[in-house]
Amino acid sequence: MTTAAKKTAAKTEDFSAAKIADGAREFVTRTAASAKERTESAYEGAQKFNSGLEKTMSRLVTGYVGILSEIADASRANTLHTLAMVEKLAQAKSVTEAGQIQVDYVREYATANYDRARNAFAQTRDVVTEGAEAIREGVAEVLPMTKKAA
Repeated sequence: MTTAAKKTAAKTEDFSAAKIADGAREFVTRTAASAKERTESAYEGAQKFNSGLEKTMSRLVTGYVGILSEIADASRANTLHTLAMVEKLAQAKSVTEAGQIQVDYVREYATANYDRARNAFAQTRDVVTEGAEAIREGVAEVLPMTKKAA
């Protein structure tokens, strides 16, 4: 190979290496920018999910406190009902009257507690269902963002 041919070949190699290096830089720059966008998208999704989860947990806690309040109310009502029955028994004039007071008490007690239990179950079911739906919606909102980020 002549000297001129060697210089031309060297310039061609330098030019090709420069092109490859420029292409590699451009590729790395685009990839970094894309990764940054995906990271921001994933972060936004996580923030939305956390916000939704916070609201959901707040509603669940409120529902739980409501259930505990219902239990306290039921305990108070049962105690007062029992004390009223004891007072009636103390004033009973006969065994028959005392027996009737006891039968009425048991019937009223069972009916009231059945209704309370049914209402507590419905309230619990509603709170849990609402919480599960809110979590599912939060995951559905975040899921497309995580797929985009991956």
